[in-house]
Amino acid sequence: MDETRRDMDETRGDTDGTRRDVDETWRDLDEARRDSEGNRRDSDETLTSATREPGDVVPYAAPGRSRDGVTLRFGPGVPPEVAKKWSGSGRRRRLGRRIVGGLLTLGVAVLAGLVVWWLLRGGPGVTVTNVSVSTPTSVQSCDTTVRLVGTIRTNGGYGDVKYRWRRSDGQVSGVLSESVRKGQHSVQVPLRWTVRGDGTLHAVATLEIVQSGGPGLRASGAFDYVCG
Repeated sequence: MDETRRDMDETRGDTDGTRRDVDETWRDLDEARRDSEGNRRDSDETLTSATREPGDVVPYAAPGRSRDGVTLRFGPGVPPEVAKKWSGSGRRRRLGRRIVGGLLTLGVAVLAGLVVWWLLRGGPGVTVTNVSVSTPTSVQSCDTTVRLVGTIRTNGGYGDVKYRWRRSDGQVSGVLSESVRKGQHSVQVPLRWTVRGDGTLHAVATLEIVQSGGPGLRASGAFDYVCG
C-alpha cells in the first residue's frame, strides 16, 4: 500500500512538472509571436520608406494640437501641399508685414520731410524791399577798426540775398550771399574797415543788392577819421 501511494505521488509530481513545461512552452511561443510581429512591422515600415517616392511626403506629420490648445506639433508623413501651408504661409505673412511696415515708415518720413521743407522754404521767394547802413557818429582816432552794419529788409520769403560792399578807397568785397528763411523780414551784414596812420579821412561804405535783372537797391554810410 505504501509503495502504491509513493508511486501515485511520483506520478502526480511528474504531471505537475509536465504542466509547468507546457505553460513555459506556451509563454515561449507567445514571446516568439510578438517578436515576429514586431519584426514584421519594422520590415513593413522599412519597405514603405524604401519604396516611397522622394516627392510623396515630407518629413512632417499631420499637425496635432497640443494640450494647451495653441502649439502645433509635426512629425513624419505630411503631404507636400500641407507642409507648404503650415511652414511657408506664416513666413510669407511675416515678410509681407515687414515690407508693408517699412514702406509705411518710409512714406511717413518722406511726408514729414516735405512738410518741414514747405514750412521752412515754401511760399514766395525772397524780395529785398529796403536797404540801410549804420555807422559810428563820433570821429575815429588813430589806428582804429570801424564796424559798419548793413540792414537788408525783405518780404519774408525764403531764399538767398546777394550783395556786395563798395568802399570809397576803391576796395570792393565781391558778391556775397546771405540766406533768409521763411518769415524772416530782415538780415544784417557787417563790414569792418581798418584805418591806420596820420591824416584825415572821410570814409564812405556803400551796400549794394545784386540782382540778375540789373542794378538793385543800395545804401551808404560814412564816418570821419582824424589822426595827428
